[in-house]
Amino acid sequence: MEKKKVIIIGGGISGMTTGIYLQINGYDTEIVEKNAIYGGACMGWERKGCYIDGCIHWMTGVNPGSSYYDLWRDTHAITDDTEIYFQSDFAQFDFGNGKALTVWANVDKFREELLAFAPEDEKEIKGFCKLIKRFQRIEGPVNKPADMMGLGQLLKVGFTMAGDYYWVSKMSKVSCAEYAMRFKNKHLQSLFKGYMAPGYNLMSMLYMLAHVTAHNGGIPIGGSLPLVRRMAERYTSLGGKFRLSTPVKKVKIEGTKALGVELESGEFLPADWVVSSTPAEHCLKVLLGGQYAVKKIDDRLADMKVYPTYTYTTVAFKCSADVGHKPLSMHVHMEEAITFDREYKNVTFRNYSYDKTMKTPEGCCVIQAGILGGDEMYFWWKDKKNNGTYREEKEKIGAKLLAVAEAKYPELAGKLEVIDVITPCTYERYLNSRHGSFQGFVHTAQGKSLSEKGIIEGLDNFLLSGQCIFHSGGMPPAAITGRFAAQRICKADKKKFIYREK
Repeated sequence: MEKKKVIIIGGGISGMTTGIYLQINGYDTEIVEKNAIYGGACMGWERKGCYIDGCIHWMTGVNPGSSYYDLWRDTHAITDDTEIYFQSDFAQFDFGNGKALTVWANVDKFREELLAFAPEDEKEIKGFCKLIKRFQRIEGPVNKPADMMGLGQLLKVGFTMAGDYYWVSKMSKVSCAEYAMRFKNKHLQSLFKGYMAPGYNLMSMLYMLAHVTAHNGGIPIGGSLPLVRRMAERYTSLGGKFRLSTPVKKVKIEGTKALGVELESGEFLPADWVVSSTPAEHCLKVLLGGQYAVKKIDDRLADMKVYPTYTYTTVAFKCSADVGHKPLSMHVHMEEAITFDREYKNVTFRNYSYDKTMKTPEGCCVIQAGILGGDEMYFWWKDKKNNGTYREEKEKIGAKLLAVAEAKYPELAGKLEVIDVITPCTYERYLNSRHGSFQGFVHTAQGKSLSEKGIIEGLDNFLLSGQCIFHSGGMPPAAITGRFAAQRICKADKKKFIYREK
């Protein structure tokens, strides 16, 4: 019997996950990727002999007891010989004037740090740390979409998580900024307001800290590029095929059925199924020509105040000094603001000296300095791109953040060199993402959680996948929606879904 053909648009985490599971289940798949390399947002590259990691700050599901772990093992994102780095100091906050606080990857140690820093907030601190411990137990079902579960499975999930759903619901309606005002200490207020991107709800912060403090949030040694290479090798070893440097122009549709894809070159690739793992807006407006509505996505695109997306401006430095004793992540308040569309006074430094496998000249490492922004930052950079001053502005921003780094770490003066500047336009160019966003819609206190099936009403044999259709985005949602897409195709074709080869 001839295998059914599936074209997958986009070779990131989601696209490769879909391809891997469909290959296991007997489909003939081909991933069509516009860039010269697979990986999507999970990417790393070289500048001046240095590897720059563009994605993984920490990765959920690295603990074998986690519900995500089998997903990473099935796709070979994690293999037997993948070493995971667990940092003891998850982040450090420098508030200036000698005031600093460490977010430890051990909840009890973190609690003691907070109590010593702000004894006046003892009650709130203890309550917050109890919430972290409660959220350590909470992991939503990632094995199968809820709408594909039988009654028995749904009841089991309901009974298992009944008490947890209360806290997830309650904390999702409280913003980090609102919660911050429960604390008397102004620096703790600043930490809770600024740790997550503006608008994030407290549930998201608790999930993050819960995973890290439960030893379920770590960094695969080697970073993003080796991880996606492992996934790509897994995919091709199963018979999957990549078609790189191949932009898709549109999905070919006849009546209510997707027939395949038309490439920018004009070539038509026929398929029994088409899966798009590209950003949802690009798929709906460009690949599908704006002909179809997906209410949950359209509603979010229409209200970016309640459902924002975020971007980054990042400067990468080659550092010719030993900084192994310095924090991996340092959130610094700048005395003098850096101006894009507005003034920014907070920058996050990331120190990659912990990973000796990342390529750099001997005695060197990479340090990155990132400033988080939104739509306005994107439009500011886009304007520079359009008026011809983009490269000049990148050099200016690089020089400004170099000055900040040397002021913060005087011992590094003369030992830092700007090797790259990544802007929202970089993300837009490589990912086709909305306004240079690197993740999906933020789950704010005013908004609703997103769990889109990926099915488009009126269009058969087509599915959406990717981080843009599931909660706040990131690597786990990308992989989860990739597996869900494969499961939906198997169900539609009346095939029993197989998770891994026997």
